[in-house]
Amino acid sequence: MAPPELYGATPNRPRPGRPVGRVIVAPDLDPSGPSFIEWQLEGEEWSDEHPHDEYVYVLAGELVVEADGVSVTAGEGAVVRVPGGVRGTYRSARSARLLSVYGPRPETPHDARGVLRRLAGPAESDPT
Repeated sequence: MAPPELYGATPNRPRPGRPVGRVIVAPDLDPSGPSFIEWQLEGEEWSDEHPHDEYVYVLAGELVVEADGVSVTAGEGAVVRVPGGVRGTYRSARSARLLSVYGPRPETPHDARGVLRRLAGPAESDPT
């Protein structure tokens, strides 16, 4: 029997060319297992594609996800699945804090480079 493994808490940090966030369990730690990444969008949009399904849990805020020509809006507590092989675009006009879970990773190399861009106009701040 194996002991439990703890992945300690760290703050979300700027990541050049990527949304602010932190890798909780790295995708390459165990290619046959899952990856967990916490990230956030502040008046931004992120677009990428993976060969595996990606599940995005909305921890806070509101997220619009577009994939294969269909858009859905997800609020706090909702989960959106983007199927493998489809480019997903994740957008938050104000603010969204997210947890992505995906895997297993394929053994063959793939291109998961994404594109981060600022949405038009400044992100509104939440007065609460």
